[in-house]
Amino acid sequence: MLITSEPDPADRSLSAGQGSRARRGRRLARALRAEEGSAVAEFPMVAVLIIVIALGVVQAALIVHTRNTLIDAAVQGAHHAALVGAAPEDGAERAEQLIEDRFGSSFQVDSTAVQSADGTIEVEISATLPLVGLFGPAGAMSVEGRALDEESW
Repeated sequence: MLITSEPDPADRSLSAGQGSRARRGRRLARALRAEEGSAVAEFPMVAVLIIVIALGVVQAALIVHTRNTLIDAAVQGAHHAALVGAAPEDGAERAEQLIEDRFGSSFQVDSTAVQSADGTIEVEISATLPLVGLFGPAGAMSVEGRALDEESW
């Protein structure tokens, strides 16, 4: 007796339905593993991250530049006030003038100069610096410069 592996016609329709379902499952798995179109989604995510980092670096550079400029103005003001015949107020005015020349009149600055008993002149500058770019909310920064008064030698 010969045994054949011919399935019933009813079994054929059942296996054909299961086969198409399996083929759809394999196609879905292949589509999910495929990397086509992933650049479209990845680029904006990476670009936003790079832009945020770049803006942070620019902001940090702006703050450091502002701080260094204020320190230089305070030191120059203290040296100006330390000259023979100059008063401490002259140093504060000189510091404010230097800051206005470098940043413009919109930069809010308050400078004070005092002379201690040992002859040291201290010029202190308090300024508001922009925390977001050149505009936006402001933060406070205070720096000082010192010089020895020439008349006290």
